[in-house]
Amino acid sequence: MRARVIVGLAGAPVMIWAVWAGGIPFAAAMLLVACVAAYEYALMCRTKAWSPSAPLVVTASAMFVVDAAFCNGRFTGLALTFVLLGSLFLEVAKGRPVNSVGGPALEVFGSLYCGWTLGRFCLIRSSLGDAGRGIALLFVILVWMNDMGAFFTGRAFGRRKLSPGLSPSKTVEGAIGGVVWTLAASVVLKALGDASGLWYTLNWLHACILALAVAGCGQLGDLAESAMKRDAGIKDAGWILPGHGGILDRFDSFFFAAPVAYYYLILIIPGLGGM
Repeated sequence: MRARVIVGLAGAPVMIWAVWAGGIPFAAAMLLVACVAAYEYALMCRTKAWSPSAPLVVTASAMFVVDAAFCNGRFTGLALTFVLLGSLFLEVAKGRPVNSVGGPALEVFGSLYCGWTLGRFCLIRSSLGDAGRGIALLFVILVWMNDMGAFFTGRAFGRRKLSPGLSPSKTVEGAIGGVVWTLAASVVLKALGDASGLWYTLNWLHACILALAVAGCGQLGDLAESAMKRDAGIKDAGWILPGHGGILDRFDSFFFAAPVAYYYLILIIPGLGGM
């Protein structure tokens, strides 16, 4: 617990600064997250004797993030083409049919999971004009509040298992706590933003809907990664963050919630989609 708190307190200001600064600092932070997550994913797959190419998954994930951060997603198709054709080329280059069905599937999925999803978060920051800074910061804090609310509420009041087959430690009470904390954080940030004028704020309805979407999708993302880890027979996807595990363990909620949040913002909220 102590290591978990220390890492969280040390990492949170860095993440907030990167999101607030935007540009190269933000892109560099997201690029690091995507590349480490992709590498952890490739190693996780190998525990099941699968063999996705780590260099290919890492490179494609990086392409998705760089495209989103600097080109507003105009070259997403190029990154997808790269990993799709690259994965098939690697199978041909082997000269023998070993894992030739599973390898390409894992490589394409891994790059989408670690790179494309995080790229949607980059688009929230980079493609929504002046609104992007405040909304991206809101998204980050909502994800954190969901994780913290679920963790601490579950520890204090958890009784009923949420999904014992996937994650025995998660409880229904913890999930409810995550939703409550996320909604509360959205309300507080909305009020502070309106009062200070320091960042763009959504209206009350959209702020609450976004909070519910982030909470629900974030918890699904956590369970999805738990399913993958249990199938791979590992407790944590990595070791780089003491008390948390790896980057995949820390950002699993981001990966699931970011695309939903991004498309909600640009498709549902008037004005944001045209920025």
